[in-house]
Amino acid sequence: MARILTLTSWYPPHHFGGYEALCDDVMTALAARGHEVEVLCCNELRPGVAVTEDAPYPVHRRLQMYWRDGLPHDPGFRGQLRTERANQRLLDEALDRFKPDVVSVWHMGALSLNLLTKVAQRGFPMVYAVCDDWLVYGMALEPWSRRWYRSPFHRAAGRVFQTVTGIPSVVGDLGHSGCFCFLSEFTKRTSRAASAWEYPIAPVIYPGINRSGFPPAQPSAEVPWNWKLLYTGRLDTRKGTDTLLRALALLPPQASLSLLGRGEDAERARLEVLAAELGIADRVHIEEIPRAALAEAYSAHDCFIFPSEWSEPFGMVPIEAMACGTPVVATGVGGSGEFLIDRSNCLLFAPGDEEELALAVNRLATNAGLRHRVRQNGWTTADQFDLAWTTNAYDECHVAAAEGRLDSLVVTPHPSGEHEPVPQPVRFGMPPRARRKVRAALAGVHGTVFAANGESASALAGLPGTEVVSIGASLRDVEVMQHGAHKVGVAVHSVVAEPDHLPFRSDAFAAVTCLGTLTRVADDTAVTQELARVCRRQGRAIFVVRFSTKASQAVPKVWNWWRGWHRPPAEYVTLEGEVRQYDWPRFEDLVVPAFTIRARRPIGWGDKGLRGVGTRLLVGPLRSLSRSTVVEANPK
Repeated sequence: MARILTLTSWYPPHHFGGYEALCDDVMTALAARGHEVEVLCCNELRPGVAVTEDAPYPVHRRLQMYWRDGLPHDPGFRGQLRTERANQRLLDEALDRFKPDVVSVWHMGALSLNLLTKVAQRGFPMVYAVCDDWLVYGMALEPWSRRWYRSPFHRAAGRVFQTVTGIPSVVGDLGHSGCFCFLSEFTKRTSRAASAWEYPIAPVIYPGINRSGFPPAQPSAEVPWNWKLLYTGRLDTRKGTDTLLRALALLPPQASLSLLGRGEDAERARLEVLAAELGIADRVHIEEIPRAALAEAYSAHDCFIFPSEWSEPFGMVPIEAMACGTPVVATGVGGSGEFLIDRSNCLLFAPGDEEELALAVNRLATNAGLRHRVRQNGWTTADQFDLAWTTNAYDECHVAAAEGRLDSLVVTPHPSGEHEPVPQPVRFGMPPRARRKVRAALAGVHGTVFAANGESASALAGLPGTEVVSIGASLRDVEVMQHGAHKVGVAVHSVVAEPDHLPFRSDAFAAVTCLGTLTRVADDTAVTQELARVCRRQGRAIFVVRFSTKASQAVPKVWNWWRGWHRPPAEYVTLEGEVRQYDWPRFEDLVVPAFTIRARRPIGWGDKGLRGVGTRLLVGPLRSLSRSTVVEANPK
C-alpha cells in the first residue's frame, strides 16, 4: 500500500465538472483498497454548498488559485508573489508532514504550476491524471509562470530571481517528471502537439462509471417513445446547448427538453431568452440536480443528447446514459469519438447542425428496431467503461511510481480493445488549380483509374474515357465517400481495404491518383509500393503533395523555439488526420524507388488577388516554395 498526496484545484463537492468527480471516485476507491490518501486543493468554495467533508480521508482546502468569480484573476506582481509563497509553504508542510510515497496530480488549471516544480525538485515520484488540456492552457491562466516563461530573456531572469529568493519561478521539464495518464488518445495527441513538453511515459486510462450508481434496465424491455429529451452537463455554449434548443424547435410540439446541469446565472438566463425567442419556452426545463439523481433522470427520458461543439477530452455523460438504457445522439467530437460509434451505440450528427440533430432524433422516434440496437450496444459500451478497470489502472501506475519502476510500467489493456474509428466526413474540394492540373496530367488516359482517396476521385469528374475506382478503410467510410461523390456528380466504385494492402492484381489500372493519403497512413513507403504495383508499367501516377513551407507551420516552429519548446516535426502538421509533412527531398526519397518522376507542376497558393500573383511568379527554383505540387510519374 502507498501514501498518496493528491494535488488538484477544485475537489467535490466544490467542483464544476467530470474531471473533479473522477478524481473523487478514483481516490475514494484507492482509499477503500487500503492506500492512505490525503488531498491538497484550492480554497475556492461554491456558494450554497456545505463545507462539511464526506470523503473518508483528509481534504485540505487551502491553496490559492488565480481565479475569481468564474474568471481568471491576475493580482499583479505583489499578489502573485504572495500567492506563490503561500502555496509553496503549504505544499512543503504537506510533504514534510504526510511524507507521501507518490504525489497524484490532477487538475492544475489556474493553480500554481511551480508546485509541480517543487515536488520534482524534492524527489517525490509523480503520477499525472490528465483529463483535459491544462498542460496546454495552464500557463495562460497562471500569470506567475507565464511571466517568467515568455522568452529566453525572461527565463534567464526567472532563474536569477529563483536563485535569489528561493521561490520557483521557471517551470521545469514536467514531461520527464513522472507518469502522465491521459484520459484519451485525443487528449494525449493534443498535449504532445501543443504543450511545452514531451511525455515518454504516457499510458491512456479511459475513465469509468460506478455501475452500482447507474443500474441498467432490462435489455429486452420494450420502451415506448414519449418525446422526452435530456441534456446533462455544464451549461455552456461550447457544449452545443444553443443547437439543442434550435433542434427542439424543429421537432413535433409534444417534444420536451430537460437541461440538467450547472452554469452561471447569466448563461441560464440567456438560454431562457433563446427558448422564448424560438417559441419553445414551455417545452424546456432547466434545473441543477445532485449527482445521485442522474441515474433516475436518464431512465426517465427517451433520448440523451450530447451536442458538444468543442473538442471534448472524453465525455462521461453519454456512457452514464448508455448504462441506464437511454439511447444517445451525439457529435462524437474530440475524445468522445473513441467510444461513440455511429448507428451502433449512438447516432452521430455534425456539430452545430440543428437540422441533422432533429433528423437523428426523428429516426430514433420512428424506428423501434434502431432504438433497441442502440440501447443494446450502449449497455455493452457502459459495461466496458467500468470504474473498477479505471481504478485498477491508476492503482498500477501509483504503485509503480512509489516503487520506482515506472520505466517498466505496463497498464492492463482496456476491455473495449480496439475501437472502430469514427469516420469523418470526406471533404470534396480540391483547389481549382490542382483539379485542372490533375485532369491535364491524365488527359488521353483511357481505362480504369484508381483514386487513393475521395478528393482524388472528385477531381476526375467527367474525364472522357475513364472509370474511377476509389477506396475506403471501412464500410462506413465507403458509404460516406460514395455519398459525397454523388453530390459532386462523380460515379465512384468504392471498395473496402487499407491503402497499404490493396485488394487488386498487379498492373490493374491505367493510372493512379493520390492526394494527401501518404501524409495520413502509418507506412507511406508500403502505400507507395502498392500504388506502383497496381498501376500498369506504362501507366501514369499523379501525386498531389502538400509541402511543409506554409507560414502556419513556420510561425509555430519559430515561436516555440523562442519559448524554448522543442517539438517533433510531425507535430507541426496543419490538417486533421495527418501524421507527417514532406519537403521535396523527403518526398523524392519516398517515391523514387518505385516510380520515375516525369514532371513537377507547382500549384501555388490560389487563383485570386495577391495569392494569384504570387502563384504566377513560381518559376525556376521558386517552384520549391509552392504550397502544393502535382507530381507526374511512371512505375518502374
